[in-house]
Amino acid sequence: MNLKHLSAAALALALATSFAGCTAATNPTPSPTVVSVDPSRVSPTDLPTPPTVKNPQGDIKDLTLGECKTDKGEQTVTGTLTSSLADAADFLITVSWTTASGDVMGRGYQVIQDLKPGATADVTITAKVAAGATQCVKGVEYGTIKA
Repeated sequence: MNLKHLSAAALALALATSFAGCTAATNPTPSPTVVSVDPSRVSPTDLPTPPTVKNPQGDIKDLTLGECKTDKGEQTVTGTLTSSLADAADFLITVSWTTASGDVMGRGYQVIQDLKPGATADVTITAKVAAGATQCVKGVEYGTIKA
């Protein structure tokens, strides 16, 4: 055996014996972690779910809302929606009462169906708002909404 083959054999033997006492590492079972949740920072679980708009497009510019109070309890905001579209469409208007960090503390919506071009519809949205809301975020989608 020449020196080159002897060195390779010695290296292989050294590697094999160096792992002889090793066992595969096991992953310890993680201990349960107690998560502390501040209820004032969690969205209510009973937020209403708006209907789905088929082929939705946004149209926030056509919505004008009045004062939107953010106090805890039932809140109502009113306004108008005037369609600037070329064809009649269904509209979904939403208002979310949120914290400064964007957590939704209340939500309400209204559906206006078959609003003609240039027509104006009154908007009244009421929601149960949890403590912590600081702003109102409005949304408008149009398309087709199944009643």
